Amino acid sequence: MKKHVPFILVLLIQFGFSQEIDIEKLTLDDYLSDLETLDKTIEAQHPNPYKYVSKELQLKNKKNAIKRLKKEPSYHHFIQALNRFGDGHLSYTPPEDFIDYTIMNDIFFPFPVLVRGGKMFINYKNTTLPFGTEITAIEKIATKEIIDKLHYYIHGDGYIKTNTETNISSDFPFYYSNYIQKNVTSFSIEYKNINTGTLKTIQVPAVDYYELYRRAFQAMHPINKLEQYKTIHGHYLPDSKTGILTVNSFNINEAYAYKEFSKFFKKMNADQYKTVIIDIRNNPGGNPNIAALLFSFITDTNFKNLFNYKTSTIKLYSENLIDENGAPVGYEGIKNFENFLYQRFDKKDSIYIGNDRLKEGILENFPPDKDNFKGTVYTTIGGNTFSAAVYFAKLFKDHKRGSIVGIETGGNENTTFAGWFMNYKLPKTKLRVRIPITELYFGDVIDTPHGIIPDHIVPVDQYMKYLLEEKDPELQFILDREHK
Repeated sequence: MKKHVPFILVLLIQFGFSQEIDIEKLTLDDYLSDLETLDKTIEAQHPNPYKYVSKELQLKNKKNAIKRLKKEPSYHHFIQALNRFGDGHLSYTPPEDFIDYTIMNDIFFPFPVLVRGGKMFINYKNTTLPFGTEITAIEKIATKEIIDKLHYYIHGDGYIKTNTETNISSDFPFYYSNYIQKNVTSFSIEYKNINTGTLKTIQVPAVDYYELYRRAFQAMHPINKLEQYKTIHGHYLPDSKTGILTVNSFNINEAYAYKEFSKFFKKMNADQYKTVIIDIRNNPGGNPNIAALLFSFITDTNFKNLFNYKTSTIKLYSENLIDENGAPVGYEGIKNFENFLYQRFDKKDSIYIGNDRLKEGILENFPPDKDNFKGTVYTTIGGNTFSAAVYFAKLFKDHKRGSIVGIETGGNENTTFAGWFMNYKLPKTKLRVRIPITELYFGDVIDTPHGIIPDHIVPVDQYMKYLLEEKDPELQFILDREHK
């Protein structure tokens, strides 16, 4: 499961905690020491750190980042030097002190943006630049170049770019500040006039965090704000006999999932609805069995629920290991988890593969649910569709259950680094590192270089037209398609 929390929200949650470090007192040696520690930790614990990017290329990229760090030792240059190798589940969380420091000292790009199909648009109603205005350059740097540069730091499995664009849309001012240019007091923005298409340039002052936070909550996109605040949400359109089921996580227990799915589909059948749209555009994953459970409500035949895990080691790297609450993990906790892995993984050649004990309780021959829906079904996917949510989309696609609308999933079609995660805190910088220790395969062990590809992608011009009408683009595209 991949969980992306917008930096704007992180700032709000973490501001005001007790101090761990003084950011301004960190030295070059502190940064370099933690980068070396990080290298050792990832090498020892990650199941396959060189799957997408060779060790040689990773070292080359890191050397270039360390040159910048040595020239100007700072926390944001330290962040630029962290290991990046195409694992969408690997995550880094800076300490509260960095967040506090950012709030008090940084200024930001003044507008929320939406990035779609390699283009960047103003995502905010204001009197300076109208909502939907296309930005072509910032500080004389083409937006394509900015997106490409951010893609190195923010990406889905194997560098899937839709995940980059989706996350930039959430956190662009923060990403620009830390990875492109810092402390820009006034931004030169080149844009296309929304009426004539001619290029113009405007100078706009930067804003502080508090103004940025206010504007972020006034962003037009996404339209489906209510649905995003609930784990499972049913939206009913009786006039068109269409039901929309938004599922924002599969990291839920089976009893709750079954209750919510059953309630929705019982209404679909009782009220004779013709169409169901299952929205997993913002579902970062969770338990693949819950994804299979959802699929059982839209199929009328048994289906194979097959997935498995593999790893390079069943030993834990214990240095700087912490639990989810930030406390050091003791000897007993480490041994207990290693015993868990030992019992459930068998060594084959140099790799450990999940055995029957790991699969205990998993229903591999999954039957349809008694309340299954037999009408037309669509699934919407996006750059934040990850992990077990991709598995649901894969079941949907492989069984030809209906049409998939959206953009390529941020998670790989057949494999991802997921299942179990170890958390570490680097000793000097207090950066928290979450490392997946297993690789998850859906069905056969096949590697593909992409996510689930949708059947229909809403063209960018039409997408923006829907937004200008304050309509959810993918959902409106489906409704227009179904009710011509």
